[in-house]
Order: sequence, then C-alpha cells, then structure tokens
Amino acid sequence: MKIVQVQTQAEAAGAQRISDLVGAGLRTRGHDVRTVFMYRKTAAYDADPHADFILREPPEGLRGELGAARGLFRYLRTERPDAVISYQHFGTVFGTIGGRLAGAKVLIANQSGVPLKGGARGVATLIDRWMGTFGAYQHNVVNSAWTEAQFSTYPAAYRARIRRIDHGVFVPDRALSKTQARAAFGLPPEAPLIVSTGRLNALKDHVALVDALRGVAGAHLAIAGDGPKRQAILDRAAALQLAGRVHLVGEVAPERIFAFLAAGDVFAFASRQETFGLAAVEAAIAGLPIVATDLEVLREVLSTGDGTVGARFVPPNDADAFSASLRTALAEGNAGNRAGFQAELAERYSVERMCDAYAALLG
Repeated sequence: MKIVQVQTQAEAAGAQRISDLVGAGLRTRGHDVRTVFMYRKTAAYDADPHADFILREPPEGLRGELGAARGLFRYLRTERPDAVISYQHFGTVFGTIGGRLAGAKVLIANQSGVPLKGGARGVATLIDRWMGTFGAYQHNVVNSAWTEAQFSTYPAAYRARIRRIDHGVFVPDRALSKTQARAAFGLPPEAPLIVSTGRLNALKDHVALVDALRGVAGAHLAIAGDGPKRQAILDRAAALQLAGRVHLVGEVAPERIFAFLAAGDVFAFASRQETFGLAAVEAAIAGLPIVATDLEVLREVLSTGDGTVGARFVPPNDADAFSASLRTALAEGNAGNRAGFQAELAERYSVERMCDAYAALLG
C-alpha cells in the first residue's frame, strides 16, 4: 500500500517522532511510506530519505498558510496515495481534505492536541469536529484514555470513529554510560544533573525549571530541544545568576534521545498540557526518577497495572515544591527496584504494538 503521512512542521518533536516510528514500522510490513511536511522549521529532517517539504521556510500569515495547503493538495494529487495518515491540528485538516481530493481510500486522523476554542487552532478544532462527525476520515486516533475523554461531549458519529493507540517508544539496544553521555553532550562530568527534553515553547514551560533550579544547590540543568523560548530560558538563568548551571544542548535527533537521558540523574517535566507525555515516558523507560507537573494524563501513562506511579508530581506554578521534589529525587537516586516498572512501560508502549494497531486500521 502507498501511504503518505502529513505533518505540519518539520522539527524534532513528539508528534514527529511518532510518525517516524509509524512510517518505519509500516515499511517493515511491506508498505511504501513517505512523510510530507507542510513546511520546514529546522534541519531535523533534511537528511531523511523518506521526507518531503511543501515549503522550505515557515509560512507568513494567512496567505502563506493557504499557499502551503495548496502545495500539499498538489503533492497528494501527484503521489496518489492509497492511504493518508495525518497529525496535528492543521496537518489533520489539510491532510484529510488533500487525501479526499487525491482519492485516497483510507484516511486516518491523529488527535495530538486537545479541542481548542479561539484562534486559528480553534477553527481547526471546529473543522475537525465536522470532519469526524460527517465521515471525512474513517479513523480518528487518540493516544490515551485522558485524551479520549476530552471528546466525550462530541456527537456520537464523531466518537464512533475514535480508536485508541498508545504511543510507542523506541528503546535502543545499547545505552551510553553516564560518563560517556555527559562527554558526548558537553555536560559537567561530576555535578548532580537534572535533564529535560521537549520543544522550548510556553506550554513546555522550561523557564519554570530554571526557577526550580534556584532551590537545588549545586545541581545543573540540561535541556534538549529548541524553540521560541530559548532566549527566555537563557535570560531567566542570567537573572537568577544560574547561567553557568543551565545547559541548552539544542535539538537532539530522536535516535539520540536515550543517549542524552543517560547523562541525567533526574528528569524534570514542567509541561502545562499533554495528551500523552512522550518525553516523560521515555525518561521513565530509561530508568530516571521523574519530577513532573501534576497532570491527570501523566498519572495515567506513568502508572503500572498494580497502581505503581513512577513519578513525583508537583502542583503547577509552584517552584518551591518543584525544588523540594528535585532535591528528594537527587538524594534518593534510583533507590528501590525500578526494573519491573521500566519493563512494564516498555512492553505497554512498544513500537511493535503501536505499528500493528496502525496496520490493522489500514486493513
């Protein structure tokens, strides 16, 4: 089967990591899969032989966005895929429309964000509601029970198309030692090290981690990712006289995420909103103690069948509580047996299981 995956922007982020894994998994199952990005945001996919770009630069204004959509429609008409799998608010809207125009037989949407009101994404949410209700796509994938619950008030016809497929996490066969990992990323070899991953944007709230670092004497903070809040993080670190203890290592390729995590003593996650929390699950599978914002979805995805919760949760916007939990996590280290917890999460969020589920939707 010829399949095109539609993503909005090309960068190293969670939704893109999932489409990478889905694409690779479906290729091993005999499908021809390409991923098209409506625009290139970073160099993350420049060397990917299975990636295409509609625009080489982010679009400017409504005219630019409509130009990206028209380019996507032309691309899909040229490719004539049998199936289209789309991700993110705008990728789902334009991927579904373009797939319909191109005659794709199977259309799969992904709800990688919650329903929104207001602004351009609110409009995309409304369009998606119509699409799901009136059958513009056949399947509508959610990645957690919490995310599925966000659509509980939607029409029955919309909810009937929802399919839950938990994200998969690729776990490398070999991991670096802590010493090797710190050397690879230019991080201090001996200091207590708090690590975090994710796009540097307002929702991920890495600035809050800098505030929390102030209350953890001697510790350093390393963040893998890039985005619009990079300078705000550096400015906050400078204002708190922590510049020498905050390390922004930049965008890290998906296949190197576990190498970066191996450098840390504790994983910190200050995100204000998630539909799954892929970064936190990766850290848990890597064996790191986790301190995270208390989000219902994180309590779901970081819990095992016997009720074990593999993280310390703190209230949002409480730097003192975050600092206290980080101090405790650093002091305790990996006390206790976490191997069973890691193994259960790795099995539940296996890439094979995720790709089998997508293959089943393709029929």
